[in-house]
Amino acid sequence: MPVLSQEQLEDLLCEVEKPVRYVGNEWNSTVQDGPDIDFRVALAYPDTYEIGMSHLGFRILYSLLNAKDGVAAERVFAPWPDLEKQLRARELPLYTLETKRPVGELDMVGFSLQYEMTLTNILTMLDLGGIPAFAADREDGHPIIAAGGPVAMNPEPFADFFDLIAIGDGEELFPELIDRARELREGGATRADIVSELGKVPGVYAPAHYQLEVDESTGLQVVVGSESHPFPVKRRLLMDLARHPFPEEIIVPFCEVVHSRVAVEIMRGCNVGCRFCQAGYIYRPERIRTPEQVMKTVFSSAEKTGFDEVSLTSLNTGEYPQIENLVSKMMDRFEQSSTGVSLPSLRASSLKDGLLDEIKRVRKSGLTIAPEGGTQRMRDVINKNISDEDIENAAEAVYSHGWDLIKLYFMIGQPTEREDDVIGIAETARKVHSIGRKHRGGRAKVNLGVSSFIPKPFTPFQWMPMERSETLMEKQALIARSLGDKRIKFGRHHVETSVLESAFSRADRRMAKVIHRAWLDGARFDGWTECFDMELWKKAFEKEGLDLEAYAHREFATDDRLPWDHVDIGVRKAYLVSEWEKAQAAEVVSICASDDCHGCGSFVKECLTGNASHGRKWPERRPREETEPTPAPPSHGYRLAYEKRDWLRFISHLDLVRTLRHAFRRAGLELAHSEGFHPMPKLSFAPPLPLGTEGAEELMDMQLIQPIPAEELQRKINAQLPPGLRVTNVRALGAGDPKLSRIVNAAKLTVRLTEEDWAGQEPQDAVAALMAKDDIPVTRTRKGREKTVNLRPGIFSLEADGPLLRAEVLLLGEGNVRPIELVEAVLGRKVTGARFVREQLLWSEDGQLTSSLVLGTVSDAA
Repeated sequence: MPVLSQEQLEDLLCEVEKPVRYVGNEWNSTVQDGPDIDFRVALAYPDTYEIGMSHLGFRILYSLLNAKDGVAAERVFAPWPDLEKQLRARELPLYTLETKRPVGELDMVGFSLQYEMTLTNILTMLDLGGIPAFAADREDGHPIIAAGGPVAMNPEPFADFFDLIAIGDGEELFPELIDRARELREGGATRADIVSELGKVPGVYAPAHYQLEVDESTGLQVVVGSESHPFPVKRRLLMDLARHPFPEEIIVPFCEVVHSRVAVEIMRGCNVGCRFCQAGYIYRPERIRTPEQVMKTVFSSAEKTGFDEVSLTSLNTGEYPQIENLVSKMMDRFEQSSTGVSLPSLRASSLKDGLLDEIKRVRKSGLTIAPEGGTQRMRDVINKNISDEDIENAAEAVYSHGWDLIKLYFMIGQPTEREDDVIGIAETARKVHSIGRKHRGGRAKVNLGVSSFIPKPFTPFQWMPMERSETLMEKQALIARSLGDKRIKFGRHHVETSVLESAFSRADRRMAKVIHRAWLDGARFDGWTECFDMELWKKAFEKEGLDLEAYAHREFATDDRLPWDHVDIGVRKAYLVSEWEKAQAAEVVSICASDDCHGCGSFVKECLTGNASHGRKWPERRPREETEPTPAPPSHGYRLAYEKRDWLRFISHLDLVRTLRHAFRRAGLELAHSEGFHPMPKLSFAPPLPLGTEGAEELMDMQLIQPIPAEELQRKINAQLPPGLRVTNVRALGAGDPKLSRIVNAAKLTVRLTEEDWAGQEPQDAVAALMAKDDIPVTRTRKGREKTVNLRPGIFSLEADGPLLRAEVLLLGEGNVRPIELVEAVLGRKVTGARFVREQLLWSEDGQLTSSLVLGTVSDAA
């Protein structure tokens, strides 16, 4: 099937709610479409664009693979149901963002598995790509379907869907897979032979080449070996992160994604040892990037993306050696440009005065404390390694440094939990809030999040059952009653979703039939509350003769054979057993260090002699001298005319503002910012363009700290704008220049329709009939309320030019006109696929229309 045409895509995107998800062409995206590309791989994320584009592993692989000669990595995300419906109705395939190729035409599709509740989306993406759901049904010509990520640590529930499953770190594994696949294909190997040989690459599991048997004790299918492939499958472990620096030129999405920022992984792994935390075990040992490498990446990436926030990420960022020193050096560089630094995953014990002082130099990013357990006994059971005193000291530090909000995160249903542990969650939240009121008065807030414990493979709690739904909901109600304070916002996680996640986490290979059945019956986006349907899943289990409750809630003996035992993550099973025994005795194990090694795994020697952080020497934090705040410098105003064309018409006004802000920062412009809690650049715009409308002459004002010639400003900005967006005129503003709101309230429009749109009507007659009316009522809905508006006073002129419509309409005030409403009023019905262009911005006063440019808004700088 050929690449989708621009016409096909534009017609398609006119029919979906958020077309920006499917446009591509973002800044720093890599489009390789020449004859020198001999291997194409789709990096597939089975959730929305906003979630997938925030994932760090996705960014790493995209950069690594596109840097290889002859290889093109393209992106594809799960289509929201509205796009899926349109693709099926039009018989169009799911396509990649870079070259708009059908997914089924690529050589390999690699899925990132971060969350069990995205499994049905994988089947949607395969089906829309023309790829059979089950690996056994694929033939020569189908791409190789691979997967990786934390969910892949128990690959059995979805093993039948994949040719290959990567276990462990992917920086070296995936490039090696592609090199080997290209070599085999050049040698004439069949698809089946390529899959078999790739399954022998260290860290790769090829499910079709392993034998299964039913364990007599558990009744579950377990993997017992392979005659031709490695057994067990050992996790691929990258000890030296410095060999693969974090990418600097990351993609800048048009829309706001979950993490719209430069995010750099500063450590991988965690040395605390929380017994419920799968990530803490499957990413062992702790490995770090040096401060020099982190700063180089952060500074360069901020310049190349234009993001105004940097996030230093890891499982335990606060334990990075000399984190205060690192953040201090960054803030020295970023404070002038109002670039903030955020630190997710901070332990309560790491929220110290010095670190908070540095973070708040630009803006107070959100702070979360995660005690996990409501009492000290419960925290000892899970080996959280924090005390009540740590929690209270952290709250004191945060609120006393000016924060109004603390987010608290707990978990219910953990092994050995008692009623007093549950009540302790509410008591801790009340205590934190009381500390906040002492420092912040009525502004103090606490957001309390409580999730349900899910036993995960490769943790000391993997043998334990998940609590029943009724018990968990009773505990949620107990917390709500115990809070007694409506000023503490209590967020309850969806229990039924967690139950299904538990079943997926610990299932055997038979689960694939249930997933496929539920997908056939309509399951999509199961991690989204508005899409999740538990009854549908219960029926799927029933149809396939499997027991949801048994998978989710059963308890195993520590010597049982488990469906994931054929995967070797490097942590010894005997160590997990010993940690479970210590948990039952509420025995705390110290945080791992070079002089306090627990001997947990096969990588101990590499951990102690490699680049783990333990024992490293780091420079002491340089004390920062307090200085008096300097007054904001005077700013210099500029008025810009710009055009927004082609694909860019599918981004909203908020997305446009975000895109321009990033471009201005990449151009090195010193934007003037507002004062206060969250400084924002001083930008103002003419009335927003409706989604899907092009603009030929749009206007905006900006304030800069340093003056710059208009011609240079225009050149610098245009060099940083994506295709479809261009500044056409610039001039400096004077003291007497009116605000845009005083010179723009109307516009000249062109609407491109086809003869089919007119459906036999005579355009001139339809226009004349409409303009003869005194009242053109339309109904608008806002926040659930309906309002009737008369469009007629807001239509200054309207004429048909062949199938085109030309109009002058009011944009603001009573009787303002929306382009789609005007067209539907003329045609007398709803229309899709019309092409709207706002040709010129106007000013209406006393019934007279004047061009904004005639008023001297901008002058040609070229």
